[in-house]
Amino acid sequence: MGKKEEALVVLNDLLQLDDVLACMLARKDLGGVVPDKMKLKDTSFWNIVKESTGQVFPIIEKFFLYKVERINLELGEYMIIFAPITQTYSLMAIIPSLANMGLIDVEIENTKRKIKVILDRKDEVVSSTV
Repeated sequence: MGKKEEALVVLNDLLQLDDVLACMLARKDLGGVVPDKMKLKDTSFWNIVKESTGQVFPIIEKFFLYKVERINLELGEYMIIFAPITQTYSLMAIIPSLANMGLIDVEIENTKRKIKVILDRKDEVVSSTV
């Protein structure tokens, strides 16, 4: 299983929480890993969020050395949480504004740690000698 597939497993686990409506592993270059299913019904909102993730990375870069943990955007009935993992990758989750933030913070941190292990892992190269 490759890194992308492993990250998808971790993201799908996060989506099992009632209060996580959508999530992704965002990349600085607007790419990333997105689970196939989400509970967020407003696809227009999701598309705006996906298109805007790249604009958060300059802020992450500026504050990364100061250990930025979260960037939260409160938008009416939703909250978007960006949890930087590296300067290139950030976990992004959309939750309801009235969600239990204590539980969400713990789960976001656990998910970040699991994804960091996946990203940091060196893929084994199998070499054959003839």
